[in-house]
Amino acid sequence: MAWQKQKKASTKHDNKPTKKRKLAIGVLIAFFLSFLSVLIWSPAIAETSAPETTATQAYVVFDGRKLFKLARSGNLTATERADSVSSLLKQKVSDLQPRERLSVKVVQQQGWTVIRIGNRHLVTVTEQDHIPGMTVEEKAKIWCEKIQYALNIAVKERSLVYRTWAVQMSAIALTIASVIYGGLFWLSRRYRKKQLQNPTEQKGSLQLLGILLLQIGIWIVFFYYSANLFPETRSWLYHLLGVLDKTFNSEIINFGQEAISLIRLFFLILLGIAMWFVVCWASNFLKESILPLTGVEPALQDSIGLLTRYGLMFVGVLLIFNFAGIDFASLAIVLGALGIGIGFGLQNIVKDLISGLIIIFTHPIKVGELVQVGDTQGLVVRIGVRTTEISHIDRYLIVIPNSRFVEEAVKNWNRSGLTRVKVYVSVSKDSDRELVLKALLAAAQVYHPQILRHPPPKAQFRGFGDNALNFRIVVFISDPLKEPKVKSHLYDQMEIYLAKYDIKIPYPQRDIHLKVPQIDKLVANLVQIHDSPKPQLYYPEKIQPRDRSPQVQPDLEEPLIHDEYNWEAIVADMRGSEGVEIKDRRYGFKVFPKTFLGSEAVEWLMQHERATRPEAIAIGQLMVEQNIIHHVLDEHDFKDEPLFYRFYVDEEDEDTLEMTDDK
Repeated sequence: MAWQKQKKASTKHDNKPTKKRKLAIGVLIAFFLSFLSVLIWSPAIAETSAPETTATQAYVVFDGRKLFKLARSGNLTATERADSVSSLLKQKVSDLQPRERLSVKVVQQQGWTVIRIGNRHLVTVTEQDHIPGMTVEEKAKIWCEKIQYALNIAVKERSLVYRTWAVQMSAIALTIASVIYGGLFWLSRRYRKKQLQNPTEQKGSLQLLGILLLQIGIWIVFFYYSANLFPETRSWLYHLLGVLDKTFNSEIINFGQEAISLIRLFFLILLGIAMWFVVCWASNFLKESILPLTGVEPALQDSIGLLTRYGLMFVGVLLIFNFAGIDFASLAIVLGALGIGIGFGLQNIVKDLISGLIIIFTHPIKVGELVQVGDTQGLVVRIGVRTTEISHIDRYLIVIPNSRFVEEAVKNWNRSGLTRVKVYVSVSKDSDRELVLKALLAAAQVYHPQILRHPPPKAQFRGFGDNALNFRIVVFISDPLKEPKVKSHLYDQMEIYLAKYDIKIPYPQRDIHLKVPQIDKLVANLVQIHDSPKPQLYYPEKIQPRDRSPQVQPDLEEPLIHDEYNWEAIVADMRGSEGVEIKDRRYGFKVFPKTFLGSEAVEWLMQHERATRPEAIAIGQLMVEQNIIHHVLDEHDFKDEPLFYRFYVDEEDEDTLEMTDDK
């Protein structure tokens, strides 16, 4: 059973390819489909679109080897002359008797330079055949030597000794290829096993792809080597490569005066893929290694990285088109058709693209912010050119078109720096409202690391409900993602304090009244039937009114309510060992003793008093108004700037020390 579970788990992990593996497989499939479609249609396109041309020169091929080129002569084309020479050489070798030797020589015949094989005319060397700077006779001698060498090789390769050796070499090559293939197969299984043990590993997929390509390449090399050992298979291989060459070099697309062949298109696709990887690497390097050193905010770093990526892609496409020799003026028809398609069918896509650029430049939302558009709420994970990904609280991603963030109202909880958390509760109508307010405020003031002390928590009476009094607690937090935890904390504290002071939470009550006028007659008939004494029914004369007098509260201490600002504690903490840095500071030629900076005080208040920056500045100003601190020259109020401030207590201590020294 354990083995079966492990097998199922491994199968499950194996069915979840990594992101890079999916990308590689998708690229290979797309390239194969495009290659197959172009391969099917390329002959017809080439026949209809490409102008019919005749080769000016053609190779003489013998046993799959190229010997020399022939040009057009008289009524014979270059291809016809080359085929005639190749056929005659093949015929002479096939008709060769044992121990017979073929001789090739150059002769002069009626003013022409002729190459003869035995007693047969082979080819006439013309002026069009020779290379400039070389006479016809010299060229004929070179060709004669090549033909003689090819004939000697052909005779040798058709001997029994050579064929035996070729078969042995082919068997050795097969053995070597099988051994290498087996080693690669073992290596691939090892990587697959590691990948099953660690499904998050991304390098294994690329390594498996490389091993697969090596396995295919080994067999291609083996068949190519084996085919070149025998003259018959070498000829078949040459014809096969010729067919592939014609197919891949056929002109399938014309851009003005420039024609694109299949092999050229293949290299353009490879250049595009290589350009994509280089651009991704460059943009990621810029985003992860260079931009963080500048100190700009992460959202701006993402925008710069995204714009850099698409800018480099645009430049790369232009360079690839320039390398291919494509005239941009010839793309006018294609761009015109694309414009019509955009106008009719791609309106929403273009709208999303433009909205994406607006979001990137204006920053209405940023990565890491909690936003809501329509009924969709979540954390911004990625801002793309066309779509934006939002992570929902249930841990799934929502892909939203960018146009919705431009056209619809968007709630952003991170921009204000404050999030108000509201919790509602209803208590019995008999409860003392003042006591309830104090209990709820004490519950809200219980320490929680996410609840800010400034602005302070509040407890409010919200009106009357059905047999209940409605109250609300309001607290402020700086991280909107912590709202569920803060609400849970408040509910727990509310339950503790309400139970402590015996404050009841009402529950819905429903009274049902049944009126049956014939009930007396029915009861009398039943009594007469059973001869039992008539029962006396009890009817309450009057419903007593509900006692609405306030209940006597138990003899408990009132809830402890903290003051919003405990100045003694704040001053002691600020002047303590973990407070602001108080020291002698120099400005110009004057030294100001026992001072601190206003900007440092703001940071300290934000951290230790759990206040926002505006609230921290307000606390500093209150300290100035309460004559706790002051500017050293009494020229400024409290500001979030590197200005010198001093505690009045430090001045009094300094004056006392001076008086002691005088005595």
